[in-house]
Amino acid sequence: MTYAFSHRGVRHSDEENTLVSFQRAVDAGVTHLESDVHASADGTVYLFHDETLDRVTTATGKFSDRTDAELAQITAGGEALCTLDELLDAFPQVQVVNLDVKDEHVIGPLAELIERRAAHQQIALASFSSARSHAVRHLLSAPIRRSPGQSEIILIWLCAHLLGWVPKALVKDFWAVQVPFKQAWLPVATRRFTRAVQRAGAQVHVWVINDEPTMKLLMDRKVDAIMSDDAALLMKVLNS
Repeated sequence: MTYAFSHRGVRHSDEENTLVSFQRAVDAGVTHLESDVHASADGTVYLFHDETLDRVTTATGKFSDRTDAELAQITAGGEALCTLDELLDAFPQVQVVNLDVKDEHVIGPLAELIERRAAHQQIALASFSSARSHAVRHLLSAPIRRSPGQSEIILIWLCAHLLGWVPKALVKDFWAVQVPFKQAWLPVATRRFTRAVQRAGAQVHVWVINDEPTMKLLMDRKVDAIMSDDAALLMKVLNS
């Protein structure tokens, strides 16, 4: 059965990755959240996507150069920026928080937070480079769910489509393979890909899907999870 991830929460403007955006997702019935993490100059882990503050906040410049005191004065879409601690405190009922480890600066602080909160079962790690998620895992005292980076995904995709199967060794360290529906003109989350990955022992999660026909198509292909900006629509489709 396919389940839902809310991608950076539900936003009406620039308030992505804020408590308000995630509250809307939880209110819609979503139990799995997706976000990104950067660390402040003080080593606090925040939910934030970009390397710089320019796109969605009232400030400019590199995120990691700002102290917590400075970030407290900055808003995104009129909402305060959100730390990972604040998210976990606000929504203890959320089953999984899938986090994209955006750079090397956040690796140590994120590992420290996971250890401090014993959040190994609630947090899952992703990254464009699996070296970053592996670095976090290396600092932890217990296993944590991870998804592969781009280079591994390319190899998994090639095996699935050229061979019709994926060697279990390629996915043994990962709970899920998280992919776009397609990359430019190239189909990625095909039925053949989904079946091959699942037979190898991993889930298939597809991002970011905001239209009903594609959601229904992916449900028909039996992907394990869909990530969407539109939590209400996704929950409606999944429950139909």
